[in-house]
Amino acid sequence: MFSISLSILPVFVLLMAGALCQRLRFPADGFWGSVDKLTYWLLFPALLFANTSQIDFSNGMLASYALILLLALVVTAVFVFLLTWLLKIEAPTASSMLQAGVRFNTFIVLAIAGSVYGDEGLVLAILGGAILVPSINVFMVISMVIMHGSSSSKSHSLPRLLSGALIRNPLIISIALGVSLNLLGLTPILVVSDVANMLAKSALPMVLLAVGASVRIDAIRSVGATFWLSATARFLVFPATIILACWWLDVTGLPALVAVLFGFVPTATSAYALARQLGGDADKMAAYITLQTLMSILILPICIWLSQLVIQ
Repeated sequence: MFSISLSILPVFVLLMAGALCQRLRFPADGFWGSVDKLTYWLLFPALLFANTSQIDFSNGMLASYALILLLALVVTAVFVFLLTWLLKIEAPTASSMLQAGVRFNTFIVLAIAGSVYGDEGLVLAILGGAILVPSINVFMVISMVIMHGSSSSKSHSLPRLLSGALIRNPLIISIALGVSLNLLGLTPILVVSDVANMLAKSALPMVLLAVGASVRIDAIRSVGATFWLSATARFLVFPATIILACWWLDVTGLPALVAVLFGFVPTATSAYALARQLGGDADKMAAYITLQTLMSILILPICIWLSQLVIQ
């Protein structure tokens, strides 16, 4: 487990460095917000495009891999829905719990996959992101509109919200473009692919610094028992479903180990913006994001070590 901790340590050093820079207002006020936009709109899409445009889609395991990840999404969502219904939790908090349970930080899972499992692990993680990112965006928009009813749809129709979640999302666009050009046999593209690869090399370190800078320690004051319920969904139900599905579908080795990483990383920082847009409890969402990110620093090495013992 010590070697795993050493592999993961650079990822969390960058996260903490970003948090420290934001705390010290270094290099300037508002700087990290701009970096966050740069990584979201340019660097990370370049990474996703560069890799999805080169993935080998002829592997017969891909259907099973997609089914495993989507099954984990469904089971975890059902768990949260039942929990919030039984406990009669108000819709804004319930939808934030749902986001905290089913969403994952794409940036961290790619960084961990590449750090622990190398280039092959990174490619598998990007493939998993290509499956889950569009699916979760569609699922969350539909779920939150239904959960909040008219309060979330006064100025937004469902088709408009879905188009915003899909058509204007740079991560989804880059995935769709990379996969399409790949399947059509049009990649690599002269100059374009080289530029994308150059941008991709700077994506993960910049993303991790920006994620660290987005941690909001002051938001922890708003956390309550609902955090632990949502954390159970994120860190227990989601990965446990993946492990059981891997066993059921006989998916072993590196694909299974990378798949389970999606259940060990914290929820997505973008969940805060969606909570504000669609009527969720944004304050609790900020607390969930912050605490899950801090928790993952402690539990990730243990979880990865245990998964390597369980998954053969």
